[in-house]
Amino acid sequence: MRSDHQQRVEEFMRGAGHEVQARPIMPSISVRQLRANLILEEALETIKGLGFNVQQDEMTGELAAVAAHEPNMVEVVDGCADIKVVTTGTLSAFGVGDMPIQLAVDEANLRKFGPGSYRREDGKWIKPPDFKPADIMALLRVQGYTA
Repeated sequence: MRSDHQQRVEEFMRGAGHEVQARPIMPSISVRQLRANLILEEALETIKGLGFNVQQDEMTGELAAVAAHEPNMVEVVDGCADIKVVTTGTLSAFGVGDMPIQLAVDEANLRKFGPGSYRREDGKWIKPPDFKPADIMALLRVQGYTA
């Protein structure tokens, strides 16, 4: 259930002394905080590479990417790869194999092109009203999750 990529990420995690679980389980707050910080750091580095800074609206609290400087192709590509590493590592810290989850999410994303879907003004694709997401809980149960 783990891709070759996930196995390499887990090898790195073990070398770094990070927890890798054998089956789905909710890790400690310290592990969750580490994963959150790693994801945030890589996401912000990628956004910077895209040529933007993140700003928070003082009234609404919403975050937005605001053009700030020239984009950098190497930083974008490196950031995207690093985001994949830290998010896959998060699955490993939670004991979740990536392959069945990714396949189900990819298939669900392709179902977003059904009747009633549309492209929002900002370019985001909006799913149809009858869209059904991937059944993540069922996939977790197959992997041994019991909550």
